[in-house]
Amino acid sequence: MGSRTLAEMAERFAKETAEHELTILHNDGIYRHLRCKNPRHGMYWFDLVTWPGSLAIRGDVDGYIFTRTTDMFEFFRSDGARVNPHYWSEKTEGGRRACRSYSEDYAKARVLGEIRDLEERPPGLFLALQRDLFDHLHFEDEAHEALERFDYQGVRFYDVWEWDLHDYDWSFLWACHAIVWGIAQYDASKAAAGAEREAVTSHA
Repeated sequence: MGSRTLAEMAERFAKETAEHELTILHNDGIYRHLRCKNPRHGMYWFDLVTWPGSLAIRGDVDGYIFTRTTDMFEFFRSDGARVNPHYWSEKTEGGRRACRSYSEDYAKARVLGEIRDLEERPPGLFLALQRDLFDHLHFEDEAHEALERFDYQGVRFYDVWEWDLHDYDWSFLWACHAIVWGIAQYDASKAAAGAEREAVTSHA
């Protein structure tokens, strides 16, 4: 997965949650229940729920449970505002496999990476790639078979059944951005409440 994919998902998440608001339904130490949704409709709403050692995200998105440290807000804050899907996926109940699936775009990127490493590229190679390979990447088994068959003027791919053609699901990446956003809103809400209490105390 490249930085472009993360940037595209960040942009998508920002658009889909532009009018979301945070409601704190429960807040007792590390027992929390936050709801994030657009007050005008229920699209893309999500809840963040924490208890000792775990954080769950659920709602109008695929649900995930992360398990690592006592306070999972601290775990997700450790990367600042940066999403870290590779590391975070290891902390889900299903592990990284549950967060990834076959990706046609990832398969194409892998092929192009192999082509870039060639010392010489025969004329017509990219036309052959489109005709004999890229048009046959819709499903994972089909992709492996097309990779194994491909042979254009000596250009072949080897050990293709060992190639990992999986990438992170968009729903998992969306959930990662949602967690970062929700925690940031929660922290901002607590900071605002603290500032308000200080202002009241100073004028008492």
